[in-house]
Amino acid sequence: MSIHHRFLILIFTLPLLVNAQQLPYYTQYRSNDFMINPAITGTKRIIDARINYRMQWVGYEGAPSTATMGINGRFLKGTMGAGLYLIQDKIGPSNQTNMGGSYAYHIKFPDCELSAGVAGNYTNYSLVGNKITLFDPVDPAIDQSIVNKASVIDLNSGLYLYNDRFCMGLSVLHTLKSSATFKTPTGEGTVKYFNHIYLQLGYNMSNNNDYRWENNIFANYVAAAPFVLDYTMRVHYKEMVFAGVSIRLKDAVAFHVGYTFFDNFQVSYSYDLLISKLRKYSIGSHEIMLVYSTNFYKTKNGRVNDRFLNQKFR
Repeated sequence: MSIHHRFLILIFTLPLLVNAQQLPYYTQYRSNDFMINPAITGTKRIIDARINYRMQWVGYEGAPSTATMGINGRFLKGTMGAGLYLIQDKIGPSNQTNMGGSYAYHIKFPDCELSAGVAGNYTNYSLVGNKITLFDPVDPAIDQSIVNKASVIDLNSGLYLYNDRFCMGLSVLHTLKSSATFKTPTGEGTVKYFNHIYLQLGYNMSNNNDYRWENNIFANYVAAAPFVLDYTMRVHYKEMVFAGVSIRLKDAVAFHVGYTFFDNFQVSYSYDLLISKLRKYSIGSHEIMLVYSTNFYKTKNGRVNDRFLNQKFR
């Protein structure tokens, strides 16, 4: 029986305070940063919509899979941003569907912009009994004939400072540390959410108008969970194609490719080659993303007003 299954059995059998990584990870975090920092709401183009699908640890039965959909934009001359998102995260017998809305306020400076954001989340957390493998098939504490459900309300918060050359972001997800409570045949089981703290640093370099070198450092801290540190470098050619590599500390090396078409669309793919002990049991992780990002208004001279809309697909 897998570690995940053993963990989920405990949810049914006694009250818990689960203190570990509880949110999905994205290899393409730089392209999916709206999902991990609400302050990024409205910092790209006027309308920005993204769909992402991740298959993690392929080869494991019940391995994590994550699907996300999100749309956000900016209004009132760029002073505010708003967005909606949907996340479905499946791990073995557990299924979390998260729906949320985000808001950000943008403060413009001569050469950069500071954004502060907050997001409200509603999570439907379900555990499918017949997908749980038991040591004892007649365990009275677990009813395998039902789907146990719980609802959770929580908040995310964040700050983001950026221009077309650099970015710095700090966010805290599960800010309220809410709990999911499940009814069991012998009582109740509780999963408590803990703060997930994300730090992001990025810098773009270019000595040639055709090429841009994008560098990003990403860190994720959750109490009693492994610390995540990721460095990603991607090179963009004529804002049309990119390729890159990520190094995730003690975990994986990832490869990225992407292509922009019709100016407003982009598709990107990444593959994680595991370097941890999990490599013996998994062929890696796959992630694919589709983006639609556009500016739809112009200034009097006919040019798109993109003074602070220069993030585009980044």
